[in-house]
Amino acid sequence: MSILLLSLCLLLSGGMLYGQTSNLHSYFIPAKSDTIILDSLSIYSCSFQVFCGQDLLPSSDYYLDAMAAKFVLYTSCNDSLKVKYRTFDVNFTQRIQNKDTSLIYRANKTQNQEDFLYTAENKAQDIFGSGIQKSGSISRGIAFGNNQDLSVNSTLNLQLSGDLAPNLKILASVSDDNIPIQPDGNTNKLQEFDQIFIQVYNDKVKLIAGDFWVKKPTGYFMNYNKRAQGLYGQYSWSNQENTRWTVQGSGALSKGKFARNIIQGVEGNQGPYRLRGNENEPYIIVLSGTEKVYLDGKLLERGQEFDYTINYNTAELTFTSRNFITKDVRIIVEFQYSDQNYARSLFQTSLNYESKKLDYWFNAYSEQDAKNQNLQQQLSFADRQLLASVGDSLTGARTSSIDSVAFSEQRILYALKDSLGIDSVLVYSVNPNTAHFTASFAYVGPNQGNYVFDQYTALGKVYRWVAPVGGVPQGDYSPSRVLIPAKQQNMISSGARYRINKTFSVETELSTTKNDINTFSRLDKDNDNAFGTYAKLIGDFDLSKDSSGLWRMVNEGMVEYRTANYNPIQWYRDVEFDRDWNVRNQPYLGEQLVSNLSANFAHQSKGEFKTAFQSLNIGNDYAGKRLQSLGKWRGKGFNANWDASYLNSNALNTNDYFRHKINLSKSFKYFKIGFIDDHEFNQFYKNKDSVLTTSYEWYDWQVYLGEADTAKNGFQIFYRERYDRRSDSTNLLPAAFARSTGASYNWRTNKHSQLEVLGSYRNLNIRNTDIINAQAENNVVGRIDYKLNLWKRALSANTFYEIGSGLELKKEFLYIQVNAGQGVYTWIDYNNDGIKDLGEFEIAQYQDQAEYIRVFTPSDQYVKTYSNEFNQSFFWRPERLWANKKGALRFLSRFSNQTRFRMLQKTSNLDENFYNPLERQIADTSLISLGSTVRNTFYFNRTNTIFGADYTFQRLENKTLLANGFDARNSTFHQVNARWNIQRKFTLKLESEFGQKIALADYTSGRNYDIVYDKIAPSLSFQPSTTFRLSFETRFENKYNKVIYGGETSNIMDLGIDFKLNQAEKGSLQAKFNYVRITYVGTVNNAIAFEMLESLKPGKNYTWNVNYQRSISKNLQISLQYNGRKSEDNRTIHAGGVEVRAFF
Repeated sequence: MSILLLSLCLLLSGGMLYGQTSNLHSYFIPAKSDTIILDSLSIYSCSFQVFCGQDLLPSSDYYLDAMAAKFVLYTSCNDSLKVKYRTFDVNFTQRIQNKDTSLIYRANKTQNQEDFLYTAENKAQDIFGSGIQKSGSISRGIAFGNNQDLSVNSTLNLQLSGDLAPNLKILASVSDDNIPIQPDGNTNKLQEFDQIFIQVYNDKVKLIAGDFWVKKPTGYFMNYNKRAQGLYGQYSWSNQENTRWTVQGSGALSKGKFARNIIQGVEGNQGPYRLRGNENEPYIIVLSGTEKVYLDGKLLERGQEFDYTINYNTAELTFTSRNFITKDVRIIVEFQYSDQNYARSLFQTSLNYESKKLDYWFNAYSEQDAKNQNLQQQLSFADRQLLASVGDSLTGARTSSIDSVAFSEQRILYALKDSLGIDSVLVYSVNPNTAHFTASFAYVGPNQGNYVFDQYTALGKVYRWVAPVGGVPQGDYSPSRVLIPAKQQNMISSGARYRINKTFSVETELSTTKNDINTFSRLDKDNDNAFGTYAKLIGDFDLSKDSSGLWRMVNEGMVEYRTANYNPIQWYRDVEFDRDWNVRNQPYLGEQLVSNLSANFAHQSKGEFKTAFQSLNIGNDYAGKRLQSLGKWRGKGFNANWDASYLNSNALNTNDYFRHKINLSKSFKYFKIGFIDDHEFNQFYKNKDSVLTTSYEWYDWQVYLGEADTAKNGFQIFYRERYDRRSDSTNLLPAAFARSTGASYNWRTNKHSQLEVLGSYRNLNIRNTDIINAQAENNVVGRIDYKLNLWKRALSANTFYEIGSGLELKKEFLYIQVNAGQGVYTWIDYNNDGIKDLGEFEIAQYQDQAEYIRVFTPSDQYVKTYSNEFNQSFFWRPERLWANKKGALRFLSRFSNQTRFRMLQKTSNLDENFYNPLERQIADTSLISLGSTVRNTFYFNRTNTIFGADYTFQRLENKTLLANGFDARNSTFHQVNARWNIQRKFTLKLESEFGQKIALADYTSGRNYDIVYDKIAPSLSFQPSTTFRLSFETRFENKYNKVIYGGETSNIMDLGIDFKLNQAEKGSLQAKFNYVRITYVGTVNNAIAFEMLESLKPGKNYTWNVNYQRSISKNLQISLQYNGRKSEDNRTIHAGGVEVRAFF
């Protein structure tokens, strides 16, 4: 036990001291179609993710051999790829043996020993006890070379589960990751990569150290669902029968702040919709899994196959074709987002008592910013004084963002000069003698600033000063920032529920809140504290004559009172409470009094109906009374659902608000027909002759035909119309008319195939542009999803087709320098001016060159698009059917085929070609973005160990919309591969390929090319046993760039030798040497030459690498790596590294 606790303490302290990367591997790789070995250990396939820029690639876009950690990209990506995954602590492809299997003669099989990998056995000594299952490893390594600085890397990963002691269990996931990586929100269930914790528990006690969730406690007012990092404890006990106590508490760092966004839908825009923070921050990071998305008051389900997807890192929400987004829908999103201005502490506790008659609860919550622990926001003494002086008037907390710094080539700097008699004008500069100032620029609105955006660079945006005209500023940006003050929020609630008898129960609660929005200041503290109270009486009556409960009546009386400035932790009322009462976005202040009297009649099988009388008073500003009726009823094939209400309120104006929604259907044997009637009349007026412009009326009706309730397959056809009326200050006049139609079908009775089809079309007509801000539009959404598996999965196919409309972000990116070997890109100063231009970064071919990563920065620039996505995969594996047959069928089983097709295009026009995924070309000016992959491989003897061949055709196309233009790539090739195991010791391989690579970009010059190439690469391997292999490899390749782009040519001869030596349970040695001779005609110092020369030089080139791996003991392994290269008239480059890994 003591050994376990000591080990855990050492692991945790190591993580806090070093703060290095974890076993959650995350790094960049080149976007190439070649096979890439990602790791020396087997990958946990469920954790694997690949990103092209900010976009998560579906599994159909790549091939992953998780056991061998091999990766092949099928699609195109005009960016580097980012991979995220976790590893097992072993490589499952390793050969484990006690005797040399080459001594065994197999008459019926020739061995193919191509896969030649070794990783030492990693059985841990049982230091944690026999009852605990554990896995993981810890490693430390260094990398060095004469072309890079010394760098240190470290990983720690430990998973524990099992019995710590009798009646005490442990569950732990320990890692030294300081920057956890969030899952992507395109699936229903999230993979929690970033949960690092130790949990000890039994049936009474739960203790957690690390990451955990704190969820809503018992009660009315207090509501939260937060992610935190710290300590959590819970203890439960029972004094006697039917009596239970539970005490729970936590002290932690809060991971995020709560925000609530109310968004009005945009006609034909499925997304993305950008979420914003409480201070209207435009660029935030949403904490994964914390969001709740409502559409017209209905809670939606996350996932590409359900209602919506969300990009947590960019805070962008996109709806699937299941929900047609129009100008009429109401979107509410509640979520937490990361706020890194201050360290934020969270303390929370609750006490619960439960018995047969009485329930009691007490909750306390406190969350506050540590004003002396600034994170991303740095405050000077003057900044703190400014915050102290403004109190709660935070609009006055704006200050200059200009700061003097030392010169650096890795950031945008300015010189401070005088212009037209105006002091302190920032001028972009790269002069080390004058460029000593940096600034962040805030958008302040047209003619409100003195700076405008000037240009993009590889390091970010550059702004330029413009002179005022007549004293009026001519810019829209200012070198300023709004100071964010430290905040504090406290809440306490205490309540009880008492069951008087079988019929009546009473519930009450008292709550207090404190909300200090500026703890730097002592001003305006009189509005920080508030309290609220709540009481409810429930009467549950059995109206059945025989006390069977067939009929019941539940009566409720509720009253809620809260003082002005009451500020709960999160929204606790009905999701559209403010809309129900017409108080959304209204400046009503004062205490609030809510009351509700309701009667609900329910039948066990028929349904229920409810009538309620409600009132809401807000100080002297608002008084409203509301009558509501809602329910559902079924009988004799009829089904009815309704919700109707009438509101009369008096505030700044008088208001009558009537609305109802009824869904009535009749079921027959095979189908049902239905009618939906939805109407709202919301009129604001000062007198009977004046209707305010906020008044409106709409009527929406729909008729539909669908499947019967007992049907196994589902379908629905509908027709729908909507009429909008708006006010012209006197009357409600026709404003818009929309007509919609659609259908859906879901076939799910066949286990071998499933089909889902849905589609909707909407035509919007504007009747009066003076009273409604909208345009006439035609929009369509649709989806086809088909899965087929036949003949023991010998034939499998998947088809996905989806159309819709939305927005496409104009992407901005910059390059950030990192330690050598940890990046993806290299900088080549083609024009020798010392300035990092956007066109001077290339994907590094060698590790010591990889000093930069490309980061996409968020922007608010979107363009309207119409999207079309088509995915098709087809796999024919006849060996599953005919491998044991004879004659022609057995011969045909040697042939198999795999086809993958993926097209995602977004265009600016809705024309006849919109529905065709094969129509557009990269040069089409209406094509906004494109991602296309076509790959077909035809195999012969795919699983045969003696001889096999395959032919592959692949075409990758990509077009990306940038803020300063576009970037497009096209890569097409034909490839033939053959392998022949001549005898047990010799294997001959032949690879031939010809193709074309095209690059087009309009944001910079010198990067356009159209290269045609052909190559042939034979190789011969000699492997007499499992311990030794020697390979001779050659490659002959010719490249030609078309004359219009320069006419460069290159001829490459690559001769190589590869040596591998393996000794079971001891280690392995691999060495490789290549001689590369390149004959090149053309300019050397440009992007075209980099592509054609493959990062080498014309003439003779030499490359080599050595990898040595040694098992020191059963759970300790050391690895040594060394590589180098030499070109004519260039110095020799050396790079190496050493790593030690211990297995648990």
